[in-house]
Parts: sequence; C-alpha cells; structure tokens
Amino acid sequence: MKILIPILSFSSAGGMRVLSKLADAMIDQGHQVEFLASHLINDPYYPTKAEIITFRNAFTRIPVIRGLCNLIGIYSYLRVNKSSYDVVLSNYNLTAFPVYFSTLGTGKGYYYIQAYEPEFYNKRTLIGLISYLLASLSYKLPLKKVVNSCIYKNFKLLSAEDVVEPGIDLDIFHYAPVEPIEGTIAIGCIGRKLKWKGTLEIIQAVNNVREMTGINLELTVAFELPDGVKEEDYSFVHLVEPHGDERLSEFYRSVELFIATGLIQDGAFHYPCIESMASGCVVISNYGPANEDNSLFITSTTVDKIQTQILRYLKFTKDDISLIRKMGRATSTKYSWGNTARKMEYFFNKTNV
Repeated sequence: MKILIPILSFSSAGGMRVLSKLADAMIDQGHQVEFLASHLINDPYYPTKAEIITFRNAFTRIPVIRGLCNLIGIYSYLRVNKSSYDVVLSNYNLTAFPVYFSTLGTGKGYYYIQAYEPEFYNKRTLIGLISYLLASLSYKLPLKKVVNSCIYKNFKLLSAEDVVEPGIDLDIFHYAPVEPIEGTIAIGCIGRKLKWKGTLEIIQAVNNVREMTGINLELTVAFELPDGVKEEDYSFVHLVEPHGDERLSEFYRSVELFIATGLIQDGAFHYPCIESMASGCVVISNYGPANEDNSLFITSTTVDKIQTQILRYLKFTKDDISLIRKMGRATSTKYSWGNTARKMEYFFNKTNV
C-alpha cells in the first residue's frame, strides 16, 4: 500500500509525533509512506523513515498568503499524482480540504482526527472565528474518517465509526518507577501557556495541598509555564525542557506522581498520561487511557478535584502504590506502534473494499 500524508509543518506537537511514528510503523509493516509539504518545510522534530516529497511555494514572506499557497500546492500535486497512491491521509482541518477536492470520486481521501479542533480557537477574534468555522466544516467533508479516541466517535459536530489510538515506544518509555525521597513528594506535569491545558490549576492544587498538609511537594513542570506565571512565583515549581523522547522518558521516571489533566475533552487520548503510566508513575488524569482502576481518575477538571486526588495519594500504602502502578503498566503494554499500524492497515483495507 502506498500512503501519502500532506502536512503544513513538522511541529513538536503530539499529533505530529503520531504521524512520524505511524509512518515508521507502517513502513515496518511493508508499506510505502511519504509526507507531502512545501519546499519551505522545516526538518522533522520527530525523525521519520518516510520520504518527504516537496512542491515549490513562491510566496515566502506573508504568512497568510504562504499558508494559502501551501494548500493550493497540496491540491495541485494531488490532482496530478493521486493515481500513484492508495491512501491520501489528511490529519489537520486545513489539509482536509485540498485532500477532499483533489481525491473526489476516487475513494482515496482519508482524515485522521486526533482532537476536536474547533474548541482550540477563540471565536471572539476574526482569525479565531474563521479557524473555528473551517475546523467545524472539515468534519462534514465526505472523507473516510478515523479518530484516535472513542470519545470522538460522536462528539458535537464530529461523527466517525472507526478508532485507531496512537502508540508509544515501550523501549524508550520503559517501566522504572522512581524510589521516593524521604520527606519529599516528587510531582511532574507537562506545562503549556494555553489556559485550556490546565497547567495553572495543577500549580494551584499542589500549592493548596502544601499549605494544608505542610508536606514538601515539589512540582517539576516540563516545557512551559502558563501565561502570567513565573518560576520564582512559587518556590516549589521547577521548570525543565526535556526535548526528545529519551529526555522526556527520563523526566517521567524522575517523579513518583504525574498529573496529566486538562480543562476540555475528558477521555481524549493523551500522550503524557500513557507515557507516564508506562514509565511507572502514579497518574492523576481526566484523559485516556486513564480509568478508575489504573489511575487517580477525575472528570471535569478543577483545582479541588486535583488536590483531592493528591491528598488521596498521600494516604496510599506501598501496596496501594504498587498495585496502581502495575495496572498502569498493564494498560500501557497494549499501545505498541506495531498494534497501531495493524489497526490503521485494517481500517484502510476495510474502507477500500
């Protein structure tokens, strides 16, 4: 099977990691996978075995015009070359449009949806409103849709029958729980500036528990602090930048309790959740694949709910911690990239009949 994945950039976002790793896993299964992008494309943040096919974009200075020409370039390439491919897999709302119009009538157009994107945009701004409308409209295109979590099978404007959850590299994110440091509870989270990512709520919850109990909770935040927060604002907050999977896995294995929460889309597949589980952390999360058995599970995240679960963890015995870690490890072993590639191959074959 020959598969083409049109993209706009090789970003550091989790969704791009999925595409790079999925491409590699499909290649390992014997398929041919290529990425399509403008000649201005950056080097992959997540390395990939897939070949990168480029088209020329003459407009390099004005971002909006450059972006529009990228979409036209994808459409133009596919109009000429679509017969060379069995599958053209869009993965972002903007790339869905040139994929749909260029593959119309061929049955080769697919759409892998990894999040409900309309919720990411601020509709109170013109650009945000346009982005919201385009993302919403993309779900109505008659492409063959596959989502990365069961929650998206029937979620607001989105409807899909098939689910292919991402995988993780179980050799890199291997199980090695940290030994607790006496007198200190080492907590970790992935930090982001965006409000809906919920980093501020995590910091506030940890701060509240410190004040309530007097226990030395130390919070290590990876990558970014939320807007308006500085590291010096909280003595217990430490900012690190563990770029690359190897360093990220070491970060997970440096903490005993990991908080993988956010403010939207409960139950969505979440990389920090599964990666920290695989690495041996006890996890507080409202995201998949966390549940009542393998984590300290919450829904509709608030500061109070996070701090309640931190307090619950502080009362755990060694046996309690060992049991929940083992349940998390058992969950993580189901998410190898080989399994993900086989599920995606099955989806492509089923819908090509």
